[in-house]
Amino acid sequence: MTGDSSTMGEIGASEAEPPATPPDVASTSTRRKRPGGRAVGLGLWVLGGVVLAMTLVRAVPYDGVTPLAQVVGVTPWVVPLALLVAAAALVLRRRLLAILCGVALVAQVAWVAPFFVPGRGIEAGAQGTLRVLTVNAYFGQADAAAVVRMVHEQDADVLAVVELTAAFHDRLEAAGIEAVMPHHVDAKVGTGSPGSGLWSRTALTDPDTSEWSTFAMPAATVDVDGTPVRVTAVHPVPPLPEITGVWHQEMADLARRAHDDPLPQVLLGDFNATYDHASFRAVLGDRFHDATRTAGHGLNLSWPVGERVPTFLDLDHVVVDAGMRVDDLDSLVVPGSDHRALAVTVQVAP
Repeated sequence: MTGDSSTMGEIGASEAEPPATPPDVASTSTRRKRPGGRAVGLGLWVLGGVVLAMTLVRAVPYDGVTPLAQVVGVTPWVVPLALLVAAAALVLRRRLLAILCGVALVAQVAWVAPFFVPGRGIEAGAQGTLRVLTVNAYFGQADAAAVVRMVHEQDADVLAVVELTAAFHDRLEAAGIEAVMPHHVDAKVGTGSPGSGLWSRTALTDPDTSEWSTFAMPAATVDVDGTPVRVTAVHPVPPLPEITGVWHQEMADLARRAHDDPLPQVLLGDFNATYDHASFRAVLGDRFHDATRTAGHGLNLSWPVGERVPTFLDLDHVVVDAGMRVDDLDSLVVPGSDHRALAVTVQVAP
């Protein structure tokens, strides 16, 4: 009886106690319960997907199609998003996402950082300098008198105006542009955005007003202390979805024309492209530099300018030959325009 009772007690005790969970199953269950849950994890992956997609778009050496041409310009703004997602993924133990966004962050920083590394600048008393100023007249609605005052204040030698209309041209003359810059070349001046013009303190020789692009891009040569410099007012069409191919072709034509010209050059205007556009970097090639990036004082955010919309794209540039130095970059508000103006001093011959 005693033996039977003991056996029955052991059987009852074993039935009352649940079976122990194997150690490997317990650790797997704990591992799956990461902070934030599925909803937070899904949200992080969505944001991470944006970071990775934008990094891929910037890395692809081609932007002649929609939507690449339209979205690649916001590349600098991916940096804070990539940092935020990588940090959050690390804290919330999404290790794969943290690694991927970390790699994307390194690439993004590498693309943006050179804009914040100061260049050599121009030595005091240097000879052979040219002060250039580029203005977008916004369908001729900009304040012409303010532009003429800007020419005086900046002591500009050359002025490039895009979206130059006949009415704006007349207002510039009425404001006294010819008193300070008596030489000018223009093309397609009428209404709207096709017109562009160059004004100069000194003679503009060998003008080129050929209609090779939708919007005019006139060019002429100025003498800078004995060095002939070819100056071009740049304004390709914007990369709107329906004309992305036209924009890409005009950027390619601009690159070809610039690289085929043996004279030292300065190209300035509204390129309708940022440094992150492969088409813009193709214009630079191994010969030209973007003055904003070379100066190293940060990004020159020039468009759009308005009370309700933040300025978030760098569309206006001064492009110079690699041997030239640049300094004194000024980003300026032009009343009535949707672009900021850009003034740069270029040392033609170091």
